[in-house]
Amino acid sequence: CLMELIKINNINKFYPHVVTNKQRVKGMLKILFNRNENDGAHILKDINLTVNKGESLAIIGHNGAGKSTLLKILSGVIQPSSGSFKVNGKVGALLELGSGFDPEYSGMENLKMATAMNGIVGKEANEKISKMIEFADIGDYIYEPVKNYSSGMVVRLGFSVITQIRPELLITDEVLAVGDEGFQLKCLKWIDDYLQAGGTLLLVSHSVYHVQKLCKKAVWLDHGAIKKYGDVFEVTQAYQESFSDPNKLPSGVSVNRTTYHIHDAIIDYEGQAVEEVEFGQAVKLVVKVYSPDQVIPNICIGFVTHNGIPVYGTYSELYDTHPYFDESGYAIYEVYMPNLQLLPGLYEVRFHTMTPENIQMIDTFEKPLRVLGKTRELGATRLEMVWK
Repeated sequence: CLMELIKINNINKFYPHVVTNKQRVKGMLKILFNRNENDGAHILKDINLTVNKGESLAIIGHNGAGKSTLLKILSGVIQPSSGSFKVNGKVGALLELGSGFDPEYSGMENLKMATAMNGIVGKEANEKISKMIEFADIGDYIYEPVKNYSSGMVVRLGFSVITQIRPELLITDEVLAVGDEGFQLKCLKWIDDYLQAGGTLLLVSHSVYHVQKLCKKAVWLDHGAIKKYGDVFEVTQAYQESFSDPNKLPSGVSVNRTTYHIHDAIIDYEGQAVEEVEFGQAVKLVVKVYSPDQVIPNICIGFVTHNGIPVYGTYSELYDTHPYFDESGYAIYEVYMPNLQLLPGLYEVRFHTMTPENIQMIDTFEKPLRVLGKTRELGATRLEMVWK
């Protein structure tokens, strides 16, 4: 039986726009009596979510989507305007830089306060503080006021506390975006071990790498509301694809209508024209080019990401190409790809016809391609390699 560690019921967070004292009073009354809230900022809208013990959930979305606000509510920093939530267990939160620390006190003094606030005293406190100092690894700065720390040093100090209080729920907000690579790797290793031991993670990050590496589920917040929830790969892929302008995606269009123009191009899977394929799937590209003089033009095929970054391109002249001609004077090219190595994401396949001498581009035809699948690899294509 799964234990619910977090239960969120219809949470809303609203900040009224206030300027004068009179407006401040009216804004407070609206919140108190749950009146119409049209003249303010609705930061969170009807959030319902359950996180079970041992789960790892990423919260993604654009800046201002409500991610940090939701974490602050679950950490007890602020209260929701309406709705309710329950957290069953000790919470360790790493939110804004320096939150929870007194900037006037030294790092050492802050560590002592942190252990005391978590009920750790005596010999055990001394042992844990020694381990915190070792993990933070900030040298003599541990005796300096926290207000003199760099952002990376503050994160080191904060994360060192988390490693010793071992919360049942760890909440982090862009913590891994700060600090040097070596410390990031140390934090990732610790979080991996924490999750393996049954810990629960709520992670806010703009890094798809960190999200997919650490989390199995994800929720996408869009303007304060849940846009999508589910498997981390499916949610992050949908979120990334949202950056594309759907009006700019090709639907299969030729630029020029001349001799050697591309009449059609399809992505073929088992005899069906498709726009979605699985990673590693065998596909065939079929290109139909108008060539009434039976001259074989050169074909260029290129793959680009949804935002136009080239991934791969090749020419027919590099291969022993044998297109066939139909009765209408069209040259039919077939290109078989036994193992499509584009990583999951949204792409365009661009087909170009060139003059036989490759001096001039004649026509361009574009098709959308969505590659489905799950992988923690980065980039746009897989390279074959053997690790030893």
